[in-house]
Amino acid sequence: MGRVPAPCIALKHGAGSDKPALFSISEKTAIDAEIPGMTNSNAWPTPQGWILIRDSTTFLQNPQDPDEKIHLPHLPEAVHSRCASVLSVKPMIPGCVVLLVEPEDTIIWYCRIGQDEEWARHEYDIGTQPLIPPVNGKDHEKVPITSIAACQGKFYFNGRFDSISVLEFTPAPTFSFIAITEPLDFWGAASVLLVESESELYMVSQLFDYYLEYICDVTVHKMDFSKHQWCTAEDIGGHAFLIASRYFGASRSADECGLEKDCVYAIFARDNYFEDGNISGVSSSFGESILLLEEEKKIHDAVGQVGEKNGIELLQDILK
Repeated sequence: MGRVPAPCIALKHGAGSDKPALFSISEKTAIDAEIPGMTNSNAWPTPQGWILIRDSTTFLQNPQDPDEKIHLPHLPEAVHSRCASVLSVKPMIPGCVVLLVEPEDTIIWYCRIGQDEEWARHEYDIGTQPLIPPVNGKDHEKVPITSIAACQGKFYFNGRFDSISVLEFTPAPTFSFIAITEPLDFWGAASVLLVESESELYMVSQLFDYYLEYICDVTVHKMDFSKHQWCTAEDIGGHAFLIASRYFGASRSADECGLEKDCVYAIFARDNYFEDGNISGVSSSFGESILLLEEEKKIHDAVGQVGEKNGIELLQDILK
């Protein structure tokens, strides 16, 4: 297998193939390669660039080097195929925690590389929130972990304009939260994702219009841990952020990947295709434009061609 250029997009195939199709984000073309052991339902990409794969064995795979693997305890079959996967630190650092967050239940799975002989399952309870509209007579539900990122050995999740939650392993899972001083003043609806970059924690907010029909603004803030404050990011250090869904946020050097500096790349999966949106040129807080991959014609055309050929069902993930 040849080297897989990163970052790339993995698209889930339908009938006829169990291997995802890969697309280069910078080149806007399909990639004629595959990642060892990776299928449509047995892989969990991490923002750190490694992919957790469960085959006959379980391991972390470097997608750019087929020979670079880190073996782990075998992952139970009960783990949801759509879990978010995050590493606490680089996997070569002793004590690195591999974390999986269930998308539908308040459950996490974790193991420490080189220390644990099996995965631990933990059902967490971090409070309740209103359920609107009520479902089956229930008007509240347990608060789930949504957007999550690892920074300096801890996991930060559910970033808000007025608070952020923290998960650390001491060695058992321990939950806490940080109250934000001088909370950001915002009225309306927003989709918020957390991104770690160069040991700094960022919050990317996609702000919706009054009718929730399109994104009208994108802001980026950086956490000042000494003040417990979200500060406006004037830039993101020449990096590019890649975000998708409720969970995934990654950072890469723009120069190394052939991407635009200080830009946010966002992917939206909508009914088997990249949705064209009328939101190009939305200014971010650092003066650049958000680059929406579904509006890149070459990517859109490539997806359409492969979709016709291979029956792609849905956007699976971004691979850093």
